[in-house]
This record gives sequence, C-alpha cells and structure tokens, in this order.
Amino acid sequence: MLVEYGAKLSYIINKSLKYKMDSNKNRPILNLDNSEYYIDSLPEEGKGLVNGLRTADLQIKMYEDTLKMIKIGRMKLSEDLKKIVENIEPLKK
Repeated sequence: MLVEYGAKLSYIINKSLKYKMDSNKNRPILNLDNSEYYIDSLPEEGKGLVNGLRTADLQIKMYEDTLKMIKIGRMKLSEDLKKIVENIEPLKK
C-alpha cells in the first residue's frame, strides 16, 4: 500500500489504505479497501483517524530509519572487534 502526497511516494504502509491527491480538484483522496473518499468530506472523527494514521506512518518510518542506523553502528562495532581479536589466540576446543 502506498501513501502518496501529491505525486510523491512517501511511505509503504499496508494493503488496505492509500492516500493521494485528486489532480483535477487538488483535494486529498483516501483509498480504503478499494473505495475512494475525499478526506475533506469525512466527519471530524474520520479526519482525526486519517491524521492519526499519517502520524503512525511517519513514526514507523522514523523508527525504521533509526533501526537502520543502529544496524550500521552494530556492524561497525563488530568489524572493530574482529580487528582487535585478529592477533589474539582463540581458545582451543
């Protein structure tokens, strides 16, 4: 599932929810389970839920990026440790 803002692909979320812009009317569209709705025509509760979903999507993206950075840091730590032990005799089995 794609979250789109204008023509730009922003984030993949799930297979039942998609956002896009109606290029003719410049109105945001929600695609939910293959049905489309203008977001600005939803009741306030629905708009709030859409905003909550967008916030959740952004948080997921942020934490995925954080995890990528942690993985890179972990790989570097592992490489550094391998360099340190390369001249040390390992235990005999």
